[in-house]
Amino acid sequence: MKGSASRIYGTPSHGSFYAKQGLPTEMTIKSEWIVPRLFCGLLVLWATCLPIAAFSTAKRGDSIDNVSPKEFYLDQLIRGVAPAMKSFLEDTGRFVQGGWCVDNQEVIYPLAYLFTLQDGRNPYAGDKKLLNAALKGGDAICEAQYEDGTVEFLKNDGSNWGRIYLHQTLNAWLEAYVLLQEQIDQGRKSRWERGIHKMVEGVYQQILGNRNQRLYSGIFHDEDVTWGWGNFEVNHLSTWDGLNVYRAGQIFQHNEWQQTGQRMVHSALESLDPLGYWPEFGGPSTTYNLDYLQAVGLYYEHSGDLAAIPYLERALDFQIKTVYPEGCLIETFDGRSRYTPGILTAAHFTFSQLPEGRRFVKFLVSQMNNKGIALPLSSDLLRNLLYYHEGVDEKIPLEKTSYVYSLGNKMLVRRKAPWFYCLSGFTAAPTKNRWGLDRQNFVSVWNDQVGLIVSGGNSKAQPEWSNFVFPASGRPTYIPSNGTVREKNPRDAVILTYEDKRASIEVSPKSKKELQLKAHLENLGSSATGQLVLYLRAGSTFKTATGEVFSLSDKPVEVSAENSGGWIEYDGWRITLPHRSRVSFPSYPFAPQNRQAKAALSEARGLLFYPLDSTTPSATFTITVMKP
Repeated sequence: MKGSASRIYGTPSHGSFYAKQGLPTEMTIKSEWIVPRLFCGLLVLWATCLPIAAFSTAKRGDSIDNVSPKEFYLDQLIRGVAPAMKSFLEDTGRFVQGGWCVDNQEVIYPLAYLFTLQDGRNPYAGDKKLLNAALKGGDAICEAQYEDGTVEFLKNDGSNWGRIYLHQTLNAWLEAYVLLQEQIDQGRKSRWERGIHKMVEGVYQQILGNRNQRLYSGIFHDEDVTWGWGNFEVNHLSTWDGLNVYRAGQIFQHNEWQQTGQRMVHSALESLDPLGYWPEFGGPSTTYNLDYLQAVGLYYEHSGDLAAIPYLERALDFQIKTVYPEGCLIETFDGRSRYTPGILTAAHFTFSQLPEGRRFVKFLVSQMNNKGIALPLSSDLLRNLLYYHEGVDEKIPLEKTSYVYSLGNKMLVRRKAPWFYCLSGFTAAPTKNRWGLDRQNFVSVWNDQVGLIVSGGNSKAQPEWSNFVFPASGRPTYIPSNGTVREKNPRDAVILTYEDKRASIEVSPKSKKELQLKAHLENLGSSATGQLVLYLRAGSTFKTATGEVFSLSDKPVEVSAENSGGWIEYDGWRITLPHRSRVSFPSYPFAPQNRQAKAALSEARGLLFYPLDSTTPSATFTITVMKP
C-alpha cells in the first residue's frame, strides 16, 4: 500500500511504533511528510500532564475566530461528570441511563482521564469517587463477558441483539487500562487483562477469517453483504476492530496483533471511493463516513502511519461539504440513515488535521456555543480534547452565502442563502440486509429560518417514501435503476430512470422567501404517482388556506388540494398543493435500529402525493417561508 499527500498534517499524538517493533510499514513516505516528534512511550500517562494552554473562553455570539475547541471540550467533559456519576450503580459498577447496555461503560475512559488530569480548571483531579467508578465500571465489563470475550449486545430499550465484540467499549477499556495502571491492584489488573485479551483475540481471529459462530443473532449479516480481505467484511465495524487490534498490540507489545490490525485498517483505506466516501449500499453514508473517520483518525494518532493521510484528506473534504448550514449531516444521499437534527460532535480531532477541518470544527463548536448545547460525558468528547491539532485554518464553504459542491453527475449541494438544497443521483438495487435502506428519495430542501422542509431520507420496502411510483403488472416500480444530477443554475435537477421510464425533479430558488420544485414525466404517455417527504413532526400542527388546523399525532390526518384551499402551512413555511394532490400524516419509516424495525412516532413524517399522467405530466410546488 502506498501513500502520498499534498499538504502537511498535524503531528500524531503518539509516536510511530514501526522502528521500535521492527514492523513493515507497507508504505512509501515522501520526505516532506516526516515530521519530528517525541515518542512518548507505551504507558500513556502523558494524559496526566497534557498541556492545555489558557484558551480564551468562547461566549455565545462570538465569531468563529474566537472559538477555542479544546476549551469547549474540557468544559463539556467537566460538566458531564455529575450526570454520569448519578447514573452509576455502586453495587454492580454499571452506568444506567434509562436502561443498561455494555456500551454505557465507555465513560470509564473520560472518568479515568479526569481523575489523572492535573489542571487548575479540573475539579476532579485525584477524586477517589471517579477512580472508584472507573475501576468498578471496568469490572462490570469483565462480568458481562462470555468465555470467548463476547458480550450481549443490549440496548437501553431492553432489546437483545445477540453476542458481539463492542468496538468502542473495547477502545475505551484499553485506554482506561493504560491511564489507571498505577491505580489498579494486581488482582484487578489480571482480570482486566484477561478480559481485554479475550476480546482482542476474538476480533483478531475474525480478521484472520476464523469466524465466531456465536456472534450476532441472524440479523446482521446475509448473502448480500460484501466480504473483503481475510473473509472479513470491510465496513466501519471492521475498521474499528482493526484499530483496536493494532492498539492492543502496541499496549501489550504483541506484534501479530499490530500487523494484522494495520492490514485491516489499510484494507478499509483502500475501499474508500475516489469521490471521498466509504461505500455503504450503493453510495455514501454521511453518518457512517464519520465513524470511519474517527477510527482511521485514531489509528493515525497511535501509529503515525502516513499511508493514511491521502485517504483522510479525501474523506475529510467530502465530509466537510456534506452538512447543512446548521452543522447537521445531510441525509439525501445516505444509504444507511435518515435526517437527524443535531450538530456533528464526533471525530473533531480528525478534522483538525486539515486547515479547512480546523475551521470546520470551530464552526461546529461556535454553533453549539450559540445554542447552549450540553454534551454528555463520552469517549468521543475526550478524544476530541486529547487529539485536537491546533494550527492555521482556512475558510470553508459553509461561511459563504453562495456555493455549489458536486460529485460528477451523482450529487449536488447548492447554497443560495437562505436556501440550501441537495440532489442525489446515487441508486442501488434493494438489499435484503436490514441496514441498507432503499435509495428512493433524492431531494431535500432547507431554509435558514425554518430548517429542513423537504426531507431526503429513505426507508425500506415502502413505495410511499419514493419520489416516483410507476404502475406495472404485478409489483409497482419505485426504486430507480439510474440517477443523473443536472447542474444548471437556477434550475438544477435530478433525472431518474425506472426501467424504461424516466422522471425528473427540478429545484429553482425564486427569491429569499420562495423556492419552486417541479416534477416531470420525461416519457410521453406514461403515468406515475409522485411523492415528497415533508418534514412534519408529531406534537405540532399545520393549517390550511381554509383556516382549518390539524394536530399531528398517531391519529391519521389527510387533506387534499381541494379541501385545503390549495396550500398547507407548517412551522413557518407554506407549500402549495396542485390539483388532485394530498398530504397525509403519520407515515412510519422502516427503523433498522429497532429489533422489530418499528419506528417511533417521533420518526414519523408527512407525505405529499400527486398524480402525473399524459394530461398532467408535470406538477409544480411553491415553498414560501412565512417568517419575517
